[in-house]
Amino acid sequence: MIKNLIFDFGGVIINLDPLRMVMAFAELGVKDIEKVNKSIADAGLYLDLEMGLITPAEFREGMRKHTGLKLTDSQVDNAWNAMILDIPPSRLALLKELKENYNVFLLSNTNEIHYQYFNEYLSTEFGIKKLDQIFTKCYYSHQLKLRKPEPEIFLKVLSLAGLKADECLFIDDSKDNVKTARDLGIHGIVHHPGEEINQYFVEGRIRD
Repeated sequence: MIKNLIFDFGGVIINLDPLRMVMAFAELGVKDIEKVNKSIADAGLYLDLEMGLITPAEFREGMRKHTGLKLTDSQVDNAWNAMILDIPPSRLALLKELKENYNVFLLSNTNEIHYQYFNEYLSTEFGIKKLDQIFTKCYYSHQLKLRKPEPEIFLKVLSLAGLKADECLFIDDSKDNVKTARDLGIHGIVHHPGEEINQYFVEGRIRD
């Protein structure tokens, strides 16, 4: 029996467009943006930030180094946050409805800069101070210093929340993340961005 729902964030709850981030840096004057973006990824800068292994300040300095531009902190942050779009109100309403019947958790690969940004967005748009108010509990890669699809982050969440794997349903837009969850005995759904998570539920419960 499913008692717990675990949602991914980006591409499931909040809409994302990573290309907007790439284009934002290009508009700041980054030349050969695809090559630069690959060098940043290859250097592990994105992953290190997601795992909390470097600070936002170190990330910004790394971006200045790789782009070769004297970008301000605000320029880096604004371009980095450009990939984050919106949360349809219907999804927030669904989460509220689901909490009446399940423990509803969030498990997100994210970083401190995005964390601050989407909480400001929630406050401005919906009067919600923090994403943590919407869920029973939120777990973030940069705070746990672990990330999906590694099994350790799933095991950590199960342990911290006192959950049984077979009583959990995990919804993520990454096949690799869902595969890891299933390998650990967690029920999983691969969500396809562009579709609505409402399709998996009816009247606040999992659709049969």
